[in-house]
Amino acid sequence: MYGRFLVLFALMITGYILAKKNIFDSHSTHAINRFIVYFAYPCLIVEKISALEMNQETFLNFILTLVLSTLLFYIGYGASYVYGRIRKFPRENANVAEFAMASPNDGFMGFPVALLFFGDMGLLFMLAHNAALNLYFFTLGICMMKRNQTGKPPITGRRLFKAAAELIMNPNILALTAGLILCGTGVKLPVPLKDYFLYIGNVSTPMAMIYIGTSLAKSDFIGIIKNKQIVECSLMKLIGLPLLTYGLVVFLPVSNLIKMTCVLGACFPTAATVPMLAEQEQQDARLGSEILFLSTVLSAATVPLAVQLVSVFI
Repeated sequence: MYGRFLVLFALMITGYILAKKNIFDSHSTHAINRFIVYFAYPCLIVEKISALEMNQETFLNFILTLVLSTLLFYIGYGASYVYGRIRKFPRENANVAEFAMASPNDGFMGFPVALLFFGDMGLLFMLAHNAALNLYFFTLGICMMKRNQTGKPPITGRRLFKAAAELIMNPNILALTAGLILCGTGVKLPVPLKDYFLYIGNVSTPMAMIYIGTSLAKSDFIGIIKNKQIVECSLMKLIGLPLLTYGLVVFLPVSNLIKMTCVLGACFPTAATVPMLAEQEQQDARLGSEILFLSTVLSAATVPLAVQLVSVFI
C-alpha cells in the first residue's frame, strides 16, 4: 500500500523540484490547474462513472453519501469554530483558519486516492463527498469569508440564483451528472470517445500531484512551522476532524464504503479553494495558503496511515 503512496508523493516532489528550477512558473501552474479542474477530471469522471453498473442500491448509497457528507461538513465547521474561539484566534483571520480546518482537498487528492485504493465505486462515493464540499463552499464557506466585512450586501434572490448556478455549472458536477445519466440509462460511449476520455482522464492523477508540488515551492517552510496557529490548524485538519468524523459515522447503519469515504475525505489536507476564496473576499489569503502548505506536507505521513487505519477499523 505504501508503495502506491510513494508514487503519488514522488509525483508531488517532482512538481516541487520543477517549480524550484523555474521549469514551471506561476502562469504554467495556473494553466495546469485549469486543465485538471475544467477538463481532465471531468473526462475521468464521465469515463469511470458511465461504465459502472448502477442499480437502485448504488444510487441510494450515492445520495446517502451526499447527504451525510453535507451534514459532516457543517458539523466540522462548528467544531472548527469552537476550536478557534477556545484558542482565541485573532478575529481578523479566524474565519480563514476555521475554513481551512474544515475544508479537505477531496478533489485533487481525494479522487486519485479513492480510485487507487477503492476502485471505481470508491471514486463514485468520493464524487458525492466532493459535491457536498462544493455545496458547503458556496453556502457556509462564502458566509464565513464575508464574516469580517462591513457593509455586507443583502441576500437577494438574484444572489442566491447566482450561487446555485455556480454550483450546478461546476465542471465536475456537470461531468458527474452526465456520467450518472449514461450509467442509469445504460447508454455506452462510442469506443473512440471512451478511449479519448480514458487517455485524458489518466493524466489527471499525475498532473494533480505535480500541481500540488508546484504550489508548495514558494512557501517558507521554516517560517510556517514557527507559527503556532498554522501548526494547530494543520493538525486539527489532519487529525482532529478525521477523529471526530470517525466517531460520528462508525456506528451508523450504512455501508462500510460510505463510512470509509466520509472518514478518508476528512483526512485530506486543506483545499486550494480556501486561499482562493479568501483572496476573492479580501481576507487573509496568505494564512490559508500557509495552512494549505503545511497540511499538505504533513499529509505525506497522515494520509497513508489514515487509509490503513480506515481499512482496519471500519
